[in-house]
Amino acid sequence: MAAHHCRACIIFCMDFRLNGALTAFLSIQELDEDGADIIRVAGAAKNLARPNDPRDRDFLLEQLATSARLHGTRQFYLVNHEDCGAYGLEQVPDSDAELTLHSRDLRAGRALLQERFPTIEVLTYFMRLDGRAEPIF
Repeated sequence: MAAHHCRACIIFCMDFRLNGALTAFLSIQELDEDGADIIRVAGAAKNLARPNDPRDRDFLLEQLATSARLHGTRQFYLVNHEDCGAYGLEQVPDSDAELTLHSRDLRAGRALLQERFPTIEVLTYFMRLDGRAEPIF
């Protein structure tokens, strides 16, 4: 069996409202050409930063490790989005407070992945419902 390689693995929310935005994001990042594994799970990076159940974090870490092992992944993307139902349960308003909370979780997720996968670059983004994706540093 021949090896299959892709540049990145993306953790993205399952929210169907952003299907088109995800396709556009892949194109902008040139991942439609270089290839990307996509893991879609409600709350995206929240599952790494503050999982409801530790098994949720373990599942994502296992999937990322599998992508790296099987496909030679060189980048991980964590992409959260506004008006996320997984965050809505916390009564997070669509405002600066929402961006602050998502940014904190994205940074915590990035720190965890950098610790676990030190040779893989981790990129973090917050996506607006209109598809604009803002890098979070």
